[in-house]
Amino acid sequence: MKKVFILLVVFSSLLMADEWKIDPAELPQSAIDFINKFFPNNRIILAERDRKKYEIVLENGVELEFFINGEFKEVEGNYVAVPPEILPKTVANTVAMTFPNAIITKIEKKWNLYEVKLNNSMELYIDVNGQLLGQKFDD
Repeated sequence: MKKVFILLVVFSSLLMADEWKIDPAELPQSAIDFINKFFPNNRIILAERDRKKYEIVLENGVELEFFINGEFKEVEGNYVAVPPEILPKTVANTVAMTFPNAIITKIEKKWNLYEVKLNNSMELYIDVNGQLLGQKFDD
């Protein structure tokens, strides 16, 4: 009886886990293609999944999030430049025109806008058409 109880506790704790490690080969193909396109030659050192998203860490320290369907959600550079080519051309052009000498350190995709953090501590909010909706200094 004691063994059954222990097994039941272990099994229920596994079911309640918010996220679990996965093999990178288990990622959706669109996420793998994204990583290979924008971060070639960077090995995946950690891949986790929860009920809503995948979280990935690359060997260069870049952290990525993808929705459960494999669609890109967020890239956190962690002091590594994030490629502006990730953004739609209209959004990338707005970033380049607004702060031409800044480097992108984070991109977060929200419904129909992008939150872009720069190495000058500015956060830009740009819609999919390239319209700058707002900006703030992120101290």
